[in-house]
Amino acid sequence: MDKRIIKLEHYDYNEKGMVSDGEVSVNAIAKSITSDQMAELLDNYCNTFSGGYKRGVKTGEELQRSHRTLQRSVVVECVGIICGLADQEYTDARNERAVKLAKKIKELYEEFGAGMLV
Repeated sequence: MDKRIIKLEHYDYNEKGMVSDGEVSVNAIAKSITSDQMAELLDNYCNTFSGGYKRGVKTGEELQRSHRTLQRSVVVECVGIICGLADQEYTDARNERAVKLAKKIKELYEEFGAGMLV
């Protein structure tokens, strides 16, 4: 399997199985995606209920093989996403603890690395 290629599929109810929609390069997606599309992508990716934290750890382990500058960029992007979530005004029982954690991470970012990581 080439990790640089995403094979697109969807479930076909007539065929009662997965059907190929072709493939696209990860690079093409990365160069084309907007912030709102990235949010939608993450929303759908995390909505599979298959992994969560453990899958995130695996992703982090895979990123250890990336260029050191890109690792820094990934951390900055992820902290930015978390800080964006920290700014929401309303929560409920489903996201209250996640938003509290995001607020703590934002505090750490502002204390530790805002100038160094931007």
